[in-house]
Order: sequence, then structure tokens, then C-alpha cells
Amino acid sequence: MDTQGKDGFCKCDYFTDTFARMNLQQLREFLLTGEKPLAVNTDSYEMRIRKSSDPIYYRLENNYKDTNERNNATSELATAFAAYSDVYMEIGMKARARLVHQLLFVDAPLP
Repeated sequence: MDTQGKDGFCKCDYFTDTFARMNLQQLREFLLTGEKPLAVNTDSYEMRIRKSSDPIYYRLENNYKDTNERNNATSELATAFAAYSDVYMEIGMKARARLVHQLLFVDAPLP
């Protein structure tokens, strides 16, 4: 790929192309697993959560006919989901702080 313009400076479209290819889902997948996802999910966050959680709630309804048992199982599942959410939010916050530090202090251009 040709990245230099006639004047020897970098072509701006090289950077524009790089940012155009950037996708948070792909970055997340690479950081977590080292792999790129097959396809970017364009559903809303709410729809993504609903699609992934509805099957387990339907299963709970079918397997726990007793309302109290189903409510207890649902509560335990919600507690587990909340723990995952808390842990990954904290990891995300630490990762963002580390990236900001690196961008501002480690990779910062010298004066």
C-alpha cells in the first residue's frame, strides 16, 4: 500500500482508511480472544441482550413450573449476569485507563 504523497508526507487517506476499518466489536474480540469476529453485529445493544437471554428464560419457564422455584432460579441467573457485567466493566475501565496512559505518556511525541 502506497502511504506517501508526492511531498513525502503520509497520505491522509491512509489514516482515514484505517479508522474506517476500525470496529469496537472486532477490537473487543481481538483483545479477549486474539481472533477477529466473523461478522459485525448491527443489532442494538438491547436486541443483542434480548436475543441471547430470551432462550434461557424460556427454558426456565418450561423447566420450573412452580413460580417460586422459577423466580429463585431467575434471581440467581440475574445475580450471575450482574457479576459478569461488573467484572467486565471493571476490566474495561482498567483497559481504557491503561490505553489513555499509554497514548498520553508513553507514545506521546517528544516536544
